[in-house]
Amino acid sequence: MNRRDFLLAAIALPPEFDDLPGQPVLALAVHPAVFPRLRVMSAGRQRVVSDTLRGRGPTLAWQQAWLHGWAGTVTARVFLAYQPAAEQVALMLWEEGRPSLFIPPRWAPWPEALREPLRGFNPELEAQLRWA
Repeated sequence: MNRRDFLLAAIALPPEFDDLPGQPVLALAVHPAVFPRLRVMSAGRQRVVSDTLRGRGPTLAWQQAWLHGWAGTVTARVFLAYQPAAEQVALMLWEEGRPSLFIPPRWAPWPEALREPLRGFNPELEAQLRWA
């Protein structure tokens, strides 16, 4: 395997996630690799996150080794992303015109690969977050 093949394999969507692109973000949230982490991360916000994940939004996309999508209701929006290779979850809950839950935390750097997807979720966030 040459370097190019190795890099392509590293960013290829793993087979267990093949059916997720094009699905609502809720499909990612209930995936066995994501659900246990999401449940712990959302802690006291589980009900709001769960209800919001059932809202409307664009379908899941695979971009730069991340599966990502978002959904919203009248009162809240949630952004969810997952990087299978690193088993890393990113989550943001937006309520009443402001963020109420950040994972990673607001002060921690967010993955650069999520800059564009987050721009679609909320254009103001690009300037407010640190990027790694």
